Amino acid sequence: MSLISIASSFAIVLGFAGTLPHIRTMVRSKSSNGQSPAGWMIGITVNVMTGYVNLAGVGAVMLGVGNVLAGTFSTIALACVVRYRRPAAEAAAVAPGPGPLATVHELPTSEFHAIKTLIDEEHARREAFRVELAAEELEHAPVHDAIPAELAPVAA
Repeated sequence: MSLISIASSFAIVLGFAGTLPHIRTMVRSKSSNGQSPAGWMIGITVNVMTGYVNLAGVGAVMLGVGNVLAGTFSTIALACVVRYRRPAAEAAAVAPGPGPLATVHELPTSEFHAIKTLIDEEHARREAFRVELAAEELEHAPVHDAIPAELAPVAA
């Protein structure tokens, strides 16, 4: 087996590993919020074209079968996106008051919230350290009672 075959097989397995959790999440939550039909169509197209190249062009049957399976999983995911898409009227009824068209909390994961929380905590930690450092420098700064000669007012 060549290096390109191993790399391609690994890529197909990674594709399965990414697609199956999305399908499971959509089926369990009965919602496809945050999923784009266009993205899944691109995935189907790429897998079908790559499968054709592997089967017809290279003659790599195992890689072609992997691409066909990945395309099948992408098709299942697209069907879930279409099936569990919430109508616009129902989505508007759920979200009270005015708001953006696509809100972050509609995404199936809370990664953005977690990242923002971590960034805010780090910012607060750095600001506290900066204030503490400035207070420490001010505490140890020498006190000058006399005005330097070059800054002293000139007597007339």
